[in-house]
Amino acid sequence: MSISLQVYCGLTSQGQLIAVKQVVLDTSDQLTTEKEYQKLQEEVDLLKTLKHINIVTYLGTCLEDSTVSIFMEFVPGGSISSIINRFGPLPETVLCKYTKQILQGVAYLHSNCVVHRDIKGNNVMLMPNGVVKLIDFGCARRLAWAGLSGTHSDLLKSVHGTPYWMAPEVISESGYGRKSDIWSVGCTVFEMATGKPPLASMDRIANEDSV
Repeated sequence: MSISLQVYCGLTSQGQLIAVKQVVLDTSDQLTTEKEYQKLQEEVDLLKTLKHINIVTYLGTCLEDSTVSIFMEFVPGGSISSIINRFGPLPETVLCKYTKQILQGVAYLHSNCVVHRDIKGNNVMLMPNGVVKLIDFGCARRLAWAGLSGTHSDLLKSVHGTPYWMAPEVISESGYGRKSDIWSVGCTVFEMATGKPPLASMDRIANEDSV
């Protein structure tokens, strides 16, 4: 493993709770370390540009020796997946409320040419007042073209995300863009409605064949 990643709750000097994503780089492999640091820097550069109520707020970064700490807004309610595990499938009114906010966050990302690439219940966090926040932009990328569908040259081909929530074109590595996020939102809605990820009983190949 080239990195060790943990997320903590931190306390600022002003007494505010924040989330701290802490990554310890393995400095024994300089080339891999540089690549991992570059990925983290790309994530930070992206987060700096995002300002929306349904997107977790970036607060700052600290590099100390081989440890990178990314400071973000603390979202105390836990993930949608943890809420489902605790309370079961969501009532229709709650599901609709959360889905609307997820789509608002995704629409904001897409309007800024950003594809999240890993939308799922574990990456949707809940505030105590019912506001949801999209988190974890480690897989996110910015597209060069502002159109909704994208051209072939602007489509991403690397496989990123979580299998049960992946669009078919992601699994097949045939090129994908904003539409793949919409597929993942649909899978997240299924998760909220049933308490289970879509196609949970199927392996990767069966998943691809079924769609």
